[in-house]
This record gives sequence, C-alpha cells and structure tokens, in this order.
Amino acid sequence: MTPFGDGSGPEPKLRRIGLKEVLQSVVGFALAISLLAFGMPRIVGTTWSQIGDQLTMVGFDKALIMLALMLAGLYSYTFTLIGSLPGLTHLRALMVNAAGSMVSNILPAGGAVGVALSYVMYRSWGFTRSNISTSLVVTGIWNILARVALPVLGAGIVVWGPVEAPRLVIIASLIAGAVGTAIMVLFGLAIFSDRVSHWIGHALTRLARPFSKKVRGGVDVDHVIQDQRTRMSTVVKKHSLKMTLGLAGMFGFFFVLYWVAARSVGLDLPVYMLFAAYAFRQFLTVVAITPGGLGITEVGTAGVLVAFGGDPGAASAAALLYAFFTHLLEVPIGLTAWLAWSFSPRQKTPARGQLEANIANGDEDSQTVAEGSHGTSSTDPGHRT
Repeated sequence: MTPFGDGSGPEPKLRRIGLKEVLQSVVGFALAISLLAFGMPRIVGTTWSQIGDQLTMVGFDKALIMLALMLAGLYSYTFTLIGSLPGLTHLRALMVNAAGSMVSNILPAGGAVGVALSYVMYRSWGFTRSNISTSLVVTGIWNILARVALPVLGAGIVVWGPVEAPRLVIIASLIAGAVGTAIMVLFGLAIFSDRVSHWIGHALTRLARPFSKKVRGGVDVDHVIQDQRTRMSTVVKKHSLKMTLGLAGMFGFFFVLYWVAARSVGLDLPVYMLFAAYAFRQFLTVVAITPGGLGITEVGTAGVLVAFGGDPGAASAAALLYAFFTHLLEVPIGLTAWLAWSFSPRQKTPARGQLEANIANGDEDSQTVAEGSHGTSSTDPGHRT
C-alpha cells in the first residue's frame, strides 16, 4: 500500500503480519540485544555492573517526570497530524500516532507498515483516500525535514560551538551537516519549484521503470508528484505553522526527557553537548537494520557522549533510559491504542450537519474537512487487522 496517488484504483488494504515479518522482527531484536549486551560495553568502555549502578540512581519521581514528558511529546505531535488532515480529533490523532509508532518499533523497516496502519485507521473514520494520501505525504516530509534539521543543528554545535570533540567527530559532523543541508534544500525546491519537481519526477520515472510494473504499464511518477504538490499546497499554506509547532513540541519535550534521563543517572555534561548527542540520535533512528534502530541508536549515542567527555557508565545508562521511555514504552501504549480502535464504533468525523452549517456560513476550513469526511461506510470499513 502506498500513500501516493489520486485516490483512484482499488482500495488499499493492510496485509496481515506473516511468518516472514515475525522472523524479521525476531532477528532484528536479536541483533539489537546483541549490540546492547555485548557491543555497548566494549565500544563505550564500560561494564554492565557500572551501567546498573547508574540506573539505580533513578528515583520514582524522575520516572514519573519522564513519563509525563513522553506523553506530552506524543500529544504535541497530534497538532501535526490534525494540521495535515483537518477534521481529525486529538484523541484519534494520538491513537494513530501511538499505533503507528508501535508497529515501527517492533518490525525492521516497520515504517511502511505503520503508514499502512495509519491509512486504514483514517479510512475507517470516513476520510477520503486522496486526503489521507496527502496527509501521509505531508507528515512524512515534515518528519524527514525535522530529523535532518536536528543533526544539522547538532553538527553546527560540534563544529562551531564550544564543544571540545575529537577530530574524527568534527569531520563526521561537517559531512552530516553538509548532507543534511543538501537534503533540506532539495526537499524545499521539490515542494516550491515547478522546474525542480518536474526534474525529480522524470528522473524517478526513469529510475523506477526497470523495477515497477506500474511504471512500465504507463504510470507517470511526475504526474503523481505534481498531483500531490497541488493538493499539498492548500494544507501547507493553511496549516504549516501548526504542523511545525507540533513537531517542534514533540522533539522539544523529548529532548527535555533526554536531559532529565542524563541528569538522573549522574551524567553532568553541558546542555549543548546533550543536544548534539540527542540530534545525532534522531538521525540514527532512520537506520532500519533493527526495529526502530534499537541498539544502534543507543550504542551510537553513548559513544558520542563518551567522546564529549562523559562517563561511559552514565552515558550508556542515559541512552538506555531514554530508549525505554521513547521506544519500548510506546509498544504497550500503541497496543492499547490499536485495541481501542479495533473495538471502537466506526463513526464518520466530523458530523455532516454541523459541517454543512459551517459551509453555509462561508467557512473554508469546514469545506476542506467536509471533503475529507466522504468515504467508506461507518459500518463497513473493511480494514480490521
């Protein structure tokens, strides 16, 4: 299932998780556990006994604070989802975010399955395929840009800030900053420049033709891109600030959580060093070798903290504590959200009568929402997983 397109064609469906996906998940978690159990102590230069001593410093009050910060971050992201799909409520946006994150965190390359699950949940609430696909594309682009922008800021702190980092870290930061800046510029041009977007569309069509039956059958990737750009323009013009603030809030709360985790285990590095390591961690989450990048992000982040002069045991404990709240804890929360959606009544949102009244009064936002509320019958979603 793909979020791209104009909404025509057969109704996409969420395929069941089979033996192949289960095996991939098992292998991915085995690799992550191996990286944490054997790789982290050797690479960072510590022992599990030292890491355990640091973790025992975490009190119940600090754990509650970190839990509250995690939930605040998840809630902040609902503004991004609502901005991309007018008519969505905060509760339903939270359900979609939690359930999609759960899938992404338990399957290698689970992002695609998370997108499919989000599509199915939106569709069951009556949103059209075209509006859903636009929402998925817009939020996908916003997430990519945010996860690229953070490492660029972190690289700037390492290269031009007061950080005393090894030469190898500085060189890597320069490369990461240059690559990240290039990606942001390319995305910006693709969104706002007709010439660049057409060039990318034609290039992708040529590249995809040997591998895609649809492209060989006549599907023009450039046409799909231009169609998405047209529908994205309305969403971006009206709701870009809300979507941006939602993402900024999520990453902001998560960074405060990272800071609290570091202080809770006795890691007393300056805030700007913690931010540089946090930004580097967000970049590592795109590595899909393990579910959600688990293991890779913790070892990599702990290594950066040690390179900045942090205690190896405390750096490892901070990385693990943050992973617990932002990765492992999202699994039961996401499972709860998925179960709540699975057994909830399928009611279209929002109410047609109220929308029609608003439209009659000239409310343009209500017109946009109304277009998103046409869809499948509330009693026949056809998307139970």
